[in-house]
Amino acid sequence: MDRRQLMQRSTGLLALAAAVLPARTSAQESATHHHDHAAMLAARKGSKPKRFTGLIAPFQACTAAAAACIDHCQVLLSQGDKAMAACLRSALDCDVTCNAVLKAATLNSDFTPALARTAVDAMEACVKACKPHVDHHVECKNCHDACLAAIEAARKVA
Repeated sequence: MDRRQLMQRSTGLLALAAAVLPARTSAQESATHHHDHAAMLAARKGSKPKRFTGLIAPFQACTAAAAACIDHCQVLLSQGDKAMAACLRSALDCDVTCNAVLKAATLNSDFTPALARTAVDAMEACVKACKPHVDHHVECKNCHDACLAAIEAARKVA
C-alpha cells in the first residue's frame, strides 16, 4: 500500500468514527465535568465537619516564610556564607513538613494531627537554626516568627 492509499484509508476511518461516535461539544463536556466536580464537592462537604481550619493560615504563613528563607540562604551560600547551611537545611525540612500539614488540613484528613506533630519537630529545629540570624536577616526573623505561630496552632490539634 502506498502513501496515498494509506491516507485515503485513514480519512475514511476517521469519517466512520465521527459518524458512529456521539458528538459532544466542549460546552457539554465542560458542563458535565463541572456537574461531576460540584457533586463530588457537595458530597465531601457533607461527610465531615472541617476540623483543622485553625491550621491553615499559620501554616500558609510558615510555608511562605520558609520559602523566602530558603531562597535567601541559597543566595548567601552561593556567595560563600557557610554559616547559613544549617538554616537552609532546617528551612527545607520545615517547608516540606508544613506543606504536608497544610494540604492535609485543607483536605480535612484524619492524618493531620500526626503530621502536625512531625511538623512541630521540624519547626522547632528551624526556630533553633534561624535564631542566630534573626538580628541580621529579615527572612530568618520572619521564618522564626512564623514557625513559632504555627507551632502554637499545631499544638492545639496534635
